[in-house]
Amino acid sequence: MAEDSGAILRHISSVKDMVDKVNEEIEQNITVFGNAPSQTTSFVLVNEEIEQNIQKTREIESEIVQHSETEKHYLNKESELTKEVSVTEFELNGLIQVAASESDLLKVAEGNLEFQKVAHDVIRKRVSDKMEKFINESMGFQANMLKSSNEDLVLLLNEKSSLEDESAKLKVKINSIHSSSKEYIAEILEEVNTENSDNKIMKSEFDFLPLSVVSRFVATLKPSLHISVKMLLASSAALLVTHRKKYEDSYMSSEEGRYWYASMVKLALARSFSHGFMELSQYSEKW
Repeated sequence: MAEDSGAILRHISSVKDMVDKVNEEIEQNITVFGNAPSQTTSFVLVNEEIEQNIQKTREIESEIVQHSETEKHYLNKESELTKEVSVTEFELNGLIQVAASESDLLKVAEGNLEFQKVAHDVIRKRVSDKMEKFINESMGFQANMLKSSNEDLVLLLNEKSSLEDESAKLKVKINSIHSSSKEYIAEILEEVNTENSDNKIMKSEFDFLPLSVVSRFVATLKPSLHISVKMLLASSAALLVTHRKKYEDSYMSSEEGRYWYASMVKLALARSFSHGFMELSQYSEKW
């Protein structure tokens, strides 16, 4: 824009120089023709040329005015553009500063993002490790529980098997004891019948009847007798002693009384053994 204005000014100054030269030539021609009146035709021609030059000068002056107005217009426009450039430069500087601050903020945000990523990776790794540890511990606990459950089950099965074997052995023992008791009860009843038929009993036999009966029965049993059978023997012996003390004073005075007492004691012993073995058999079946 400044170059265009300079060119216009140079063109105007050159046009002015040309106008000045034309004016000088006109003045010279007027002076020459004023001294030579005989050359009227030439003077007319010169006047016409002068008028043409004046017309050209006017045109040039009008062009100069137009160019001046154009120059003013361009200057005004240049001023406006300069203002716009200044404003734009100010805005650009502001944008540059904002961009710089935004760039700094972006760098800070990127740093925070990287830190968050690292923290997130650390947390994920920690959670993964804890989850893996929990799974391993759960599997180990489950395996231990299953192992202990299996061991308890095996122990229970073994105990059940041993209890079943012991129950079977106890049933065999009870059956053998029951058969022995039946034989012994039959023997006692036979002795009672025999004594009833003989109608005799000795005082010495009566005195040692409970001890001899119990001793003979115990001799038929095995050493591994169940505790219930031992309790049965104890209750039977107590029954004999009770009967002896109860009826001793009443029936010891006569031979018939002693005989009746011995028979009652043998029958009570037989019934006690029979009732006891029935309870023992029922207990064995339940067990």
